[in-house]
Amino acid sequence: MFLQTVQNKSSRVLGAAVVIIFLAFPVLILLVSSGGSAPFHVAALMGLVCLSIRRPRLPRKPGADERLACLGYAAFTVAVLISLVETGFARGAVRELDVLLRPLWAIPILYLLIRVRTAPALLWFGVSAGAVAVGSSALYEYFTVDNFFRADGSTSAIHFGNTGLLMGFISAVGIPFFRQMGKPWLVIPVLALVFGLLASLLSGSRGGWVALPALAVLLLWHLRRVGYRRVPWIAAAILVVGVGVFLTLPQVGVTDRVEIAVTEYNQYTEKPIEHGDTSVGVRLALWSAAWDMFLENPIFGGGIGYSFNGYLQEQVDMGYYHPSLAHQTMPHNVLLDTLALQGLVGLAGLLMIWSALGIVFLKAAAEQGTELRTLGAAGLMLLVAYMHFGMTDSVMGYGPPLVFFSFYSVLLVYLIAESRVKMTTQGAL
Repeated sequence: MFLQTVQNKSSRVLGAAVVIIFLAFPVLILLVSSGGSAPFHVAALMGLVCLSIRRPRLPRKPGADERLACLGYAAFTVAVLISLVETGFARGAVRELDVLLRPLWAIPILYLLIRVRTAPALLWFGVSAGAVAVGSSALYEYFTVDNFFRADGSTSAIHFGNTGLLMGFISAVGIPFFRQMGKPWLVIPVLALVFGLLASLLSGSRGGWVALPALAVLLLWHLRRVGYRRVPWIAAAILVVGVGVFLTLPQVGVTDRVEIAVTEYNQYTEKPIEHGDTSVGVRLALWSAAWDMFLENPIFGGGIGYSFNGYLQEQVDMGYYHPSLAHQTMPHNVLLDTLALQGLVGLAGLLMIWSALGIVFLKAAAEQGTELRTLGAAGLMLLVAYMHFGMTDSVMGYGPPLVFFSFYSVLLVYLIAESRVKMTTQGAL
């Protein structure tokens, strides 16, 4: 009796800690310096403890979807470790190891979630709170910061805008969840979407704007599939009007950012070395250098760590690129980043984690149940966003975006598996 009481109390404490972590994470990751790493590592540590303790037993074993996702996380990690061996455990590579092992820590977090039986509400309220907080921070910066240029919170403007946009869209995917609690609750995902768009537009992150059409189409497709006939049109109208208003406001500077991008592209194509220090010029030069680096060692790449920076310095010294590139550390493209540093082995690891999660999310989105469809669509939103963000940023190669991806992908995988268990149990009854 005493032992049972202690176990119940410890379970309640563990559950309360998980609630705090999952509600605080989406706000901390963008508004507090290194704010996402702390709750992520705490959750991973708690998961390792759950794995090491045999009593009480887990409520259930990991399902097929969860095992497939774990295989993807492990494949990504194995590719990273192969690259580490290839570089001979150089100091720079070992430093990067902590960041690149984040997907591996998703596995103990999964066991933590199975232990505490986390509710879907943590996902939907968490990302909604995060989107509103980030959008509010962007507005605060816009109205209070002298010589405002780009909203960035406590991180880079790119990560700030992209993640805020993604949280807003995932919140909107959760409209069926909020609707079942009553119509007044629908204000939450609507506000989250609006504030997520605000964060993206005020950040000036053009990579997020590239992803916007794909995310919008995916959202409208999902809402129509779960039975909302008018909501997709209302959501489309909100998106068109909202984005249109911001595009026409000169104070926001969206139009200027687009015009600058076109001008810088034309300048770079005419004189690549001379104009290799502009925002677009740097991106194009980095992509070219990353591809050349991959061709030199296509199987294993140049190795994780500072190998890309070293390669750039050599190329600058030989006069192939603008001197400003000597300070760059990543190619700002997820595929080229992986190919340059880890070669085809690394690309296989990246495709494995995306493919494994993609299968889990696609299967869920194709189910008949609204809850499974909604969770699957949220997972697809995460993958589609990262594939688009990855065109202009190394989203799977450095801390904050990789933490966000690992954190929410494993939460979605768990919720999908839990929803399947619930459907099976109800069917048996």
